[in-house]
Amino acid sequence: MSTVFQRGPVKPEMNMTPLIDVTFLLIVFFMLVSNIVSNERVPMVVPQLEDSKTRELGDIEKVVVSIAPASFSGDARLDAPLDHPGQARYVQLGAGQRFQLTQLPQLTEALRRETQKNPEVEVLLRGDAALYYGQVQPIMDAITAAGVGTVNLVALMPDD
Repeated sequence: MSTVFQRGPVKPEMNMTPLIDVTFLLIVFFMLVSNIVSNERVPMVVPQLEDSKTRELGDIEKVVVSIAPASFSGDARLDAPLDHPGQARYVQLGAGQRFQLTQLPQLTEALRRETQKNPEVEVLLRGDAALYYGQVQPIMDAITAAGVGTVNLVALMPDD
């Protein structure tokens, strides 16, 4: 039984404002998260695995270290990555810290700060398939000098 007021009986109505507010907040959240994730990725062609002994990484504390190649011709490197110069352009730590190859002590210090925050942190090392090993070794030395316990090399899994 509805109560009668001077203006008449009470009519049930639904206020959509909170629902719209929540929807807009979710849209903004997902837009920001997608930008952060895309900034963490350096465009490169990672090596493909043929006979690998790999494991899926669960919820680990990780830091992504990407070694960007000197040339970003993208699609041309897909077919024959070894036909391109194997020089590194820069090293990117996480989503935004970039280091030139002459700044490896600063990279070591930044990684050391990460290990001080969390001693169990693992490094995911991404390198382009066109990079020479001589370009990757000094970066691996910088990671080791920072006291990182585990370094995972990122590669592209075959479809099968």
